[in-house]
Amino acid sequence: MDSKAAAFTSSVNHDKRLIEPVIMINIAHVLSLTRDGVLDAETGVKILDALRSAPTNLQFDPSLEDVHMNVEEYVLKASGEAGGFLNLGKSRNDQVSTALRIVTRDEILKIVGCTLNLVDSILRVAAENINLKMPGYTHLQVAQPTTVAHYLLCYAEALLRDSQRLIDCYDRVNLSPMGAAAFSGTTVPVNRKTVAKLLGFDGIVENSMDAVSSRDFIIEFLAGALITQLDLSRFAEDMIFFSSQEASYIDPPDELSSTSSIMPQKKNQVVLEIVRAKAGTILGYIVSSAAILKGLPQSYNLDLQEFNSNVWKASDDLTCSLELLAKFVSGVKFRKEALERGAASGFSAAAELAEYLTIKLGLPFRTSHHIVGAVASNLPQFYTFDDVKALLVKEARVRGISITENQLPASYEVFASIANKKTIGSPSPAQVKLMMNNLKKETTRIFEWTEQRSQNLRQASKALALETDRIIKEVRKKC
Repeated sequence: MDSKAAAFTSSVNHDKRLIEPVIMINIAHVLSLTRDGVLDAETGVKILDALRSAPTNLQFDPSLEDVHMNVEEYVLKASGEAGGFLNLGKSRNDQVSTALRIVTRDEILKIVGCTLNLVDSILRVAAENINLKMPGYTHLQVAQPTTVAHYLLCYAEALLRDSQRLIDCYDRVNLSPMGAAAFSGTTVPVNRKTVAKLLGFDGIVENSMDAVSSRDFIIEFLAGALITQLDLSRFAEDMIFFSSQEASYIDPPDELSSTSSIMPQKKNQVVLEIVRAKAGTILGYIVSSAAILKGLPQSYNLDLQEFNSNVWKASDDLTCSLELLAKFVSGVKFRKEALERGAASGFSAAAELAEYLTIKLGLPFRTSHHIVGAVASNLPQFYTFDDVKALLVKEARVRGISITENQLPASYEVFASIANKKTIGSPSPAQVKLMMNNLKKETTRIFEWTEQRSQNLRQASKALALETDRIIKEVRKKC
């Protein structure tokens, strides 16, 4: 092939993350063939010895096409003629698909672990701020008062959903394509289920054509990563706004902030800004991957290698974002006075007052809504509840409704509306504590799931190593 064409089609610059999975896949494949007597025992042992000696930082020859050819070349040099049997019963097609699934499942476990760490930080800080009031916004205008704990828990709940999506994805990722060969299987009696078990997979992708050509698991993984990053982006945007001089609700950690190159008074939230930007970056990965996949004929095409690296690039961006936001949440300081002042601004208890008119005086809620809305429009900049009552009586009279000030509460504490909330999931302290308990239970469940899957993979890796040792010792003993 023309040297420029070879460089253009080569994936060696992107394949470093695949080296360990590819070595492991080759070991499992050769071990299975050797154990089943398909491959001569002495030949199999020579190949296994060579594979186990292969360094995980193997220096790639750029003239070779990809990681698979580099590993095969290493085995040929290390084992001589025996290395020529390495690819018996398999192809780069089923091998790369398997390697990608191994990498993807590992990245899922890593991301879920980092997400749980962030959720743990959020729950810890929320527990310290159950009664700290803050403004709640709709349309970026102060709407109703809430609490810092209630606000933080909305992100904890969203992040746990993000983990649940990736957990669901894991089940579809953790299936082995090995034994599908190029796309139509092989005449070599490869025990696909045995190889899958040796590699820690829960089963196989049955149809051999689907096994080598499907990349929906990557699209699904990228979608899960994107949704998680979108939640992080929204949180980052909130914190950027909360740290602004106009709001001044929080004091961000110094170690995650920077100053201006010219304005010494600035405390710029550069980490949060990059977290926000990474949502666009990961969106780019999923769009490019889907665009590459959308028009491909069955089965394998080299186009597919163009988005292999999107798996680890998206994971790196997301895990770094999760880790830095966990540090941010643990280090941020909430400014009580500014938060409570903001929560009480903008007649933020208006909805509760409208509900009072309906519940206590029997007015239709829409009527109450119009009356209180008119009051809000005519309140002076600085007002007391007596001003509210006087305007309310006046606005009701305009609508032909007779209300006296004696029918209204003597005073109306804005923050009482928080404690008076009755519905599940509201910011009342009792509901916040219930939510925290539920979120902790779900966090524990997901953590246990992650630990179990990680343990399964460790056990499979250990079993593969032990079985390889056994076969090598057994063959050498006979020799």
